[in-house]
Amino acid sequence: MPALPDIAPGATADQARAHLEHAGWRLIGTGDWAWVYADPSDTLAARVVPFDPAYRMFAQDCLDGPANRWLPRVDAIVPLARDGFVTVMERLWPADTARADAFCAALGIGNDTGYEPAAGVFDEASDPDLALLADRIRALLARGAKTYSVWGGSDIRAGNVMADASGALKLVDPIFIAGKKIAEAIAAGDVEKLRGFTRGQLEDFLTIAIFSPGGEGQGGRVALLEQVDRLFGGRDP
Repeated sequence: MPALPDIAPGATADQARAHLEHAGWRLIGTGDWAWVYADPSDTLAARVVPFDPAYRMFAQDCLDGPANRWLPRVDAIVPLARDGFVTVMERLWPADTARADAFCAALGIGNDTGYEPAAGVFDEASDPDLALLADRIRALLARGAKTYSVWGGSDIRAGNVMADASGALKLVDPIFIAGKKIAEAIAAGDVEKLRGFTRGQLEDFLTIAIFSPGGEGQGGRVALLEQVDRLFGGRDP
């Protein structure tokens, strides 16, 4: 196995990205929350996140929990500044959409964004690991709903199912915290919805990929940062 990236704990997400690029890792994907890099051998991937408590819950469960054939192998979670982190995991590729849809339907957990999987028969629906996976995801959903007032819920859909080098399906991003609700709560000054978040966490939220240069939220970032400053004043640096 290739060596894990030597990212110094406490580095910022931008510093971690620069370190990976300098070491020859290449950017292979950008989502709303994160940037994903592949190592030069195409064996490992690194998901760089300034702030995403939902994915941290999931990645930690993959790292600490029992192996499950439908979950990606996570090799390490490298802490960054404040609540940022880099998840080092096996390299994955896009999955067959029809098979991924059938997998989502067989898992039996609805999607809270309105996604409905296409009809299809999953030939491994009786696999014991699938039932165990569903139990683990339901436990994470319950934990998230109890912890965060802006919890999103399940985002189990074909686009969040990928495949390893052998073609085996892997569920990669099944739960989410509602970033849109966080941004709306900041804009509205709704401190109740923001309870549990520190000023630093909200500032880091405003550095996730969607707010970065070229991201669709970049234009509103400055106004939201100013609102965070008004809400917190000189508290909680």
